[in-house]
Amino acid sequence: MIEPTIFNVIGLSVIGVMIAFWYEPIQKPKNYLIKLLPCRVSIIVNKVLSCSKCSSFTLGLLLTLDIPAAALCALSGFIIGFIIDYINVWYEG
Repeated sequence: MIEPTIFNVIGLSVIGVMIAFWYEPIQKPKNYLIKLLPCRVSIIVNKVLSCSKCSSFTLGLLLTLDIPAAALCALSGFIIGFIIDYINVWYEG
């Protein structure tokens, strides 16, 4: 369990976004492990690990054991994911 400081919350949010979609080397092993799970479980795990808000919330809840800190992780994970998507669109267009 880690202390839910602002630095830790933002760090957990960034790690959640990296797990969800941003860090490419994680994506193939993540998808392979999801395919090994039973059908109904794999659907739930895929939704949790492919959404930046969900993965940030889950990671924050597991590591801080504090629901408000996990909610703040989810919000900051959403904002970080939005900023990354906005920058990618700006560079492409």
